Amino acid sequence: MRVIETGLGAVQATAVSPDGRRMAVSGERGLALFDWATGEQMSDVPRSAGAGPVVFGPTGAWAAHVATGGQLRLYGVGSSPAHGWGDRSDKFAGGVAVSPDGRLLAAATDGRPNRARLVLWSLPTLKPAPGFEFWPPLHRLAFSPNGQFLAGVWRHGFELRFAVSGGIDYSYPAARALRSGGSPNFVSFDRASRTCTFGWDDQFHVIDIATGTSKRGPTVHATFRDAAFSPGADLFATAGDDGRLKFWSPATWTVVREYDWNCGPLTCLAFTADGSAGVCGTADGRLVQFDVDQ
Repeated sequence: MRVIETGLGAVQATAVSPDGRRMAVSGERGLALFDWATGEQMSDVPRSAGAGPVVFGPTGAWAAHVATGGQLRLYGVGSSPAHGWGDRSDKFAGGVAVSPDGRLLAAATDGRPNRARLVLWSLPTLKPAPGFEFWPPLHRLAFSPNGQFLAGVWRHGFELRFAVSGGIDYSYPAARALRSGGSPNFVSFDRASRTCTFGWDDQFHVIDIATGTSKRGPTVHATFRDAAFSPGADLFATAGDDGRLKFWSPATWTVVREYDWNCGPLTCLAFTADGSAGVCGTADGRLVQFDVDQ
């Protein structure tokens, strides 16, 4: 376990590059890139960059997130921020994802329910690709590992859509509309693309996407700020304000082990591509790197 001071204020999101060499971290004071092996900061961007979900490109050469004001921005490793992408009239909601084959970058625009869009770019050229109309303004967005589905959460609910057509496969309304910004929410697929979890506030929901029929699974009551499946094992993890990282068994949805590093509230988490290690952000601006098997 290693603790890294970011200098970014409260950490709001983090991601690990596909090659495991870098971490992208967004916080109250902007976005920065860190070397995974040394913990040293590689580059940073001004405070005005804002914070939100962050994703790496397929080679790890750039990271992207939605900046303050709703502009999608790309940052090259070791360089100044790249220019914004998308039509200048676009305002993005925050959800951004890269397809598992590394061929598409996807981002959801802001707007009224079913009046937002999913904008797509071909990679590595970053040329506009045909997108989809009539989407929600998704705050979180994720592709299934097999590339078949796109799922996202927003203030008013969850949607599972077919990645090729954009058609709705399953939807779930939130019990109440969440306040704008700051509400914990997540969406994650297991490595076999059989299960999808999503949630808000103090509970997460499980759906079975393997059968294509009865999708509703259990609703698990748990406090969290972020949650995700581990890519390397059949484990699900939650990070919470109590400072604990908990690993859950998807077979029983009970906690099988947990960690408390006495670092205060944990705000986000991410795993390496092989699932052997991970990183959590903290409310006081630190990163905690850990090995999953310890």
